[in-house]
Amino acid sequence: MAATGSNTVANVSTTKGVAGGYFFSAPSTATVPTDYSTALSNDFVNLGFISEDGVAETIETDTTDFADMNGDVVFTATSKRTETIKATLLEVKEAALKEIYGQSMVTVATGGDMTVKHGGHDNPNRIYVLELVLRDGRKWRQVIPAGQVTEVGDLSLAAGELAGREVTITANVDTTGVSVYDYIQAVSA
Repeated sequence: MAATGSNTVANVSTTKGVAGGYFFSAPSTATVPTDYSTALSNDFVNLGFISEDGVAETIETDTTDFADMNGDVVFTATSKRTETIKATLLEVKEAALKEIYGQSMVTVATGGDMTVKHGGHDNPNRIYVLELVLRDGRKWRQVIPAGQVTEVGDLSLAAGELAGREVTITANVDTTGVSVYDYIQAVSA
């Protein structure tokens, strides 16, 4: 039987964020997007610019090997799977600070002055959306339906550095067992 398909350079691409906003979050009660083109509801807030390092997505798995009486591996089971994304949020604004420090840890006074409280807390699950553009304007929306900020990176405060913090978002599984959905527009003929 002959192999199907062929290499297509149109499928090779860099990735950029959509101009005007590309990283959003919303409470877990918001409607989870199910395609790459439907407008996000007003529940979603723009988290602002991400550093030039972009977004790093990692999938880690722990496996257990099972052997027969001769010591030969006969089955390998996944015992744990974790998917995370890391991004450095560059804007010092309410939406970004709430993701870093916790939704209840940031208050904004009349006039826009902010108070940020640092303290130990568990972040709730939230919906995260990355709006991306591939080569030739193809759309790619990545949806994390049950994400949780689980790590916060160092903050360097210096004249020659941007005041951004890296956040690690763990993509927990939704009610169907899926941690991330990718919606990618087809290559034009």
